[in-house]
Amino acid sequence: MNHLPEKWQYERIHINAMQSFIAEGLQQSRKLYQTTIDKVSLPGNEENEALLWHELATLIPLREQTGITRLYCFEKMFSLYEKSGNQERQAWVLKTIADIHLVNGELDLAETELLDVLERYKAIGYRDLHYIYDLLAVTSRYKGDFSKCIFYGSKAVESVEATHDSVSATTFYRRLANMYRESGQPDKSVEWYSKVLRDRVFDGDNNGYVFRDAFFFAKELIKIKRAKEALAYMLDIEAKNKPLGVHAEACLLGSLAFCYHAVKQERQAEKYYAELIKLSGQLQEDNEITSDIHYELGQYFIGKTQYRKAAFYLQKALNTAETTNSLPEAKDIHLLLFRADSGMGNYPSAMKHLLRHKLLSDSIFNETRSWQMEELRVQYETAKKEKDIETLNNQNHLQRIGVDQANRTKNITLACAVLLVIVVGLLFNRYLLKHKSNHKLQVHQKELDQKNIFLETLNTKQHVLLKEKEWLIKEIHHRVKNNLQMVTSLLNSQAAYLDNDAAVLAIKDSLRRMQAMSLIHQKLYLSGNISTISMPEYIRDLLSYLYESFDTGNRIVFQQTIEPIDLDVSQAIPLGLIINECIVNAIKYAFPGDRSGSVSINLKSVNEDHVILNISDNGIGLPMGFDVMEHNSLGFGLVRGLAKQLHGSVSIVSDKGLSVIIRFEVMTKPTSDEPFVNS
Repeated sequence: MNHLPEKWQYERIHINAMQSFIAEGLQQSRKLYQTTIDKVSLPGNEENEALLWHELATLIPLREQTGITRLYCFEKMFSLYEKSGNQERQAWVLKTIADIHLVNGELDLAETELLDVLERYKAIGYRDLHYIYDLLAVTSRYKGDFSKCIFYGSKAVESVEATHDSVSATTFYRRLANMYRESGQPDKSVEWYSKVLRDRVFDGDNNGYVFRDAFFFAKELIKIKRAKEALAYMLDIEAKNKPLGVHAEACLLGSLAFCYHAVKQERQAEKYYAELIKLSGQLQEDNEITSDIHYELGQYFIGKTQYRKAAFYLQKALNTAETTNSLPEAKDIHLLLFRADSGMGNYPSAMKHLLRHKLLSDSIFNETRSWQMEELRVQYETAKKEKDIETLNNQNHLQRIGVDQANRTKNITLACAVLLVIVVGLLFNRYLLKHKSNHKLQVHQKELDQKNIFLETLNTKQHVLLKEKEWLIKEIHHRVKNNLQMVTSLLNSQAAYLDNDAAVLAIKDSLRRMQAMSLIHQKLYLSGNISTISMPEYIRDLLSYLYESFDTGNRIVFQQTIEPIDLDVSQAIPLGLIINECIVNAIKYAFPGDRSGSVSINLKSVNEDHVILNISDNGIGLPMGFDVMEHNSLGFGLVRGLAKQLHGSVSIVSDKGLSVIIRFEVMTKPTSDEPFVNS
């Protein structure tokens, strides 16, 4: 009878608590919330109590350290959700706790909690894991561990694309671009900034951070010798967009200033730097964009040998960088402050900045190196434990043999004692024979023990050599991929200076072929298998790259039917190049004008030893009377040569489109060291 009035009593206190926060502030409302929570704290009411703790947590400032803190509220929530068995809410609350520890600088604790959250979400089938990977990436960035940072950032992008979360995709592309920028990989950062800034019209009420992305994009283009392209891009952005707010305007002015400086148009550069200096006084303190502008101005004044002004702006940038735990920026600022102090003759301060720069550089390197060494250590310890278990099993087996032999000796001795009176002579003779036999067995056992020890030593050495071989092979794949990317960058740079359209097209075709090979080596380096490639995953990534390389919109649809086939690298590379050539030819020639159509790729096993690749389109097909075998084009020549490399056959059928059919035999391992295309 009293349950309903009591319930309304709780609600009245709850409403009073909310009103108290608005009228009197946190202190009084916190007491009323505590009273409400105490009244609803009953068995079976954990979910409602947790919601009240959450509501109170949102009212408490993040950095409040006295009384009931936000962290305390979430820890209470976690305990309540454990009692109610709500696993998804447990994971969410633990993620929020980790985020608070991250803000408070407790990075190791935050990382441990986030890894726990990741496993909890995986266990319940939660799909949006990109938010957890993103927090892990931020944690690794604050720790200066860019190997982990880029790994988790890539996993976040992989998750957001797998869940088709297009609303959040740009945010995660931006984070990965920034990670590559801070780790000194401008070619990769340019690739991801291009995805972030694909639309050159910046909508929104506050476009400051979009202009900041353009600011970084232009800088990264300049680093890879594409200064003219960077200037053209920023002029296009200036023509199409109006910066909203002083921070967006500062990013635009700074971008134009260093772009003009990069192309040697110093008069224009000085004009924009002068405007930027005037505007810098209006920027909000402790803001990331403000720190970027101060860093740029410090670099500008060092170039003009005005070291005192440079030190003024650089010190402001350093204060913000240290507040936000941005180790790469702090490292670069310390180096510029060393130059500024040296220019002013303040050598003790200059040496402090140089030492700090060196310590931060070593710290970033050592964090990454220690993670790699830890992985190797874990692998070694695992193998060692397996070996110890095997040795103990062998020892137990030998002990059982010894016990069995002792039992047999005891039985023989008892039998000899019974027969002693009857046949003393025979017993003595038998004793001599047994003694001799035992001696031989002991000698033989010692020989076996020595051989076992020798074999164990050889097995250990072989295991170490195999691990070293696997590591070397992965390193080779990594270096081949890097060399291909270096050549790709060189060809891209060369294409920017060519006026001949045919030469530019030829270079772009070569770039696509090199990307097809680079994907192979990248997957071999990242996967546990160092000799075979999973074709469904590889073909999916290759098609995604080719789709982005051509501006076809939605008029060409790609259809894939790929069986789960793993191929040796000696066959995966020529097959990937064949797919590249056929898809590129279909995009270029099968649908002239604005025609729409589809391209299908089918890869299936015919039997245990043979595979068929069929690439077909519903385009215009080949002209009447066109003889493929007589036609001397590079594309058809490559396909025929690559099919020969596969020890396979080529069939080309032109009927309501074009079909290229490759049939080849699957090899268990490479049979030769031939080049990928027969010359």
